[in-house]
Amino acid sequence: MKKIINNIPLIAFCSFSLLASSCSNKKEREEKDRNADSTLTFSSIIGVGKVVPADGWLQISSPITASVAAINVQEGDTVSKGQLLVQLREDETALDAAQAQATLESLRATHQSQVEDLKREEISLKQLREKYETSNELYRKNAETRENLEIDLSNYQQQEKRVSSLRKQLLANRATEKEQQFSIDKARLQQKDFTVLAPGNGIITDLSVEVGQSVNANTMLGQMVKNELIIIEAEIDELFADSVTVGQQVTINPIGKNQVIAKGIVRYVSPTLVNKSIFFETANEAEDRRIRQIKVEPSGGSLLINSKVEVKIQLR
Repeated sequence: MKKIINNIPLIAFCSFSLLASSCSNKKEREEKDRNADSTLTFSSIIGVGKVVPADGWLQISSPITASVAAINVQEGDTVSKGQLLVQLREDETALDAAQAQATLESLRATHQSQVEDLKREEISLKQLREKYETSNELYRKNAETRENLEIDLSNYQQQEKRVSSLRKQLLANRATEKEQQFSIDKARLQQKDFTVLAPGNGIITDLSVEVGQSVNANTMLGQMVKNELIIIEAEIDELFADSVTVGQQVTINPIGKNQVIAKGIVRYVSPTLVNKSIFFETANEAEDRRIRQIKVEPSGGSLLINSKVEVKIQLR
């Protein structure tokens, strides 16, 4: 018993030494783990992106509420700015324009006839004035009777009134023609409202309209895209957000594949993180996620607009 009591200090010392050694080893392992984490680097990071037009989408919309009379294009067609895409039903507007044009043509015909009448009457006026002046000169010389002078004066004055009346009528008809032309221009402008034109040069990517369908004013009937320039809008997880900078080289792959279909360069990096990805179909998919948006300018390869791709950013 005495021997055991004498060994208690020794046992306590050994236990303390083992405990201290264990704690020291644990601290060393934690320190090594921290050092390993601090020295961990990446040669590249991968994000998900979508191929989109660089200048955005062009919307095709109806300027007025009407029904569709004819569709002149289909999805996939290449069109030019101002090209007729959809013809809307004109109904009374087209009739108004035709009637206004017919009235104007009638007025112009009447005007031309009046111009010719005025020319004849002005010739007659000149002749009657000359006859009156001759009679007046002869009357002063007692070579013409007063009765004949008065007849010549009366004929001359009546012709003056007739010519004056014709001139006023021509002026009134010109004013009527201008009003009619205004009505025609207005009707034609309304007719233009019954046409849906291409807002720019590009390719029709979507056209959701049918003949006979009623459409509302400013309702989107489809979309088109300029086919000259494309970019890739991509998203990088917040864990790697600080590693992305403008000018970094990028390789582009189909989703889930290693095949390189194009290369590119980072042209834009968002200054902030956002909570929801634009590529998720539902809100729940984006919960507890934050990403940094970037834009990649691709070069080479053939990328389809709206296709999803992987962008591999080279860090070193």
